[in-house]
This record gives sequence, C-alpha cells and structure tokens, in this order.
Amino acid sequence: MEISVKFKKTVYAALAVAMLPLLVPGAAHADSPKARVLELRDACDKASWDVEFPGLCTRSTGSVTLPEFREELADGGDGAWWIRQRAIGLDQGDAIEATNVGGIIHTFTEVDTFGKGCVEEWNKAVTETVDNCDFGKFLGTLVPAGTSSAAQHPAVGVHKFQCLVHPWMRTTVTVKKS
Repeated sequence: MEISVKFKKTVYAALAVAMLPLLVPGAAHADSPKARVLELRDACDKASWDVEFPGLCTRSTGSVTLPEFREELADGGDGAWWIRQRAIGLDQGDAIEATNVGGIIHTFTEVDTFGKGCVEEWNKAVTETVDNCDFGKFLGTLVPAGTSSAAQHPAVGVHKFQCLVHPWMRTTVTVKKS
C-alpha cells in the first residue's frame, strides 16, 4: 500500500510544528508551565537493613547500615537521607513532583509547619513538637523507591514539604505570581 504524497507532507508538517519548541531556542512560549522534579535520596545498605526490615531497602550500592543510621538520629538524622533541593522557586502554574532515587520508601507531603513524622523511633532526630503524622496524608503521599509522586500545582505562596518517614528530609517551595 502506497502512502500519498499529500498525506506524507501533512504528517511532516505536523511533526515540524510539534518539534519547533525543541529545535528553535525561544520558540516555546515564555509563560509555559514547567515541571520541577525534586530528588528524594538515601543510602541504605540492603544487607544490614534486611536483618530487621526484610525487603525495605532495595539499593544494591547503599553504604549506611541500619546501626549507623540509628546513631545519626541523635544528630538530627542521617545526612545521606535528604531532599536534594532544600528550597526552590516556582512560577504560578508550574508543577512540582518528587522522584525517589534512593532505595527506601519516602513520602513527599505538604505540611503547615515542619515537625515530627509517622515513625516514632525516627522522630527523635527532630526537635520540633508539631506532630505531622496524618495517616491519610501519609498513605496518599508515599513514594516507593524508583517512582515519582503525583505532580502538584501549588498556589502562590510558601509551601513546606517533608518526608513523614524521615522527618528531617524537608524542602521549601516558594511560588511567585507570573
């Protein structure tokens, strides 16, 4: 079956228009919404975590053993557990999501005030007395290793996000009017 020349030209023209923003700098509309992706990071050592929490850590190259992780709780949490972008700015209409590039489950939860999470043992790493453990929010904002959270479009203002599993993992998102 032969495809008509007219059909081919139409397809090529549509592809050229669709790809124009990718090929020509400045061709995309300056006010187009953007998607920003934050990274949820950790360095769990699978072998040591499997002793107490089989299957929880999925990393093959993690370096922080469970005993080392627990020792770090007295110092405000483990530095290998963090949100890569501690603070970011967005324009109104932009989207934000979090990708778990670590090996253990996290949440990406918006909170009014930074505070404690949902794992009592790990809450001792934070000094705030605010209890952010809302089980519905916890379940609705889980980000398993290798996945991303749902995209959110926060309103103009300052928004705080933290992991309710590891409550020292935090970021502030400031959305400005476009």
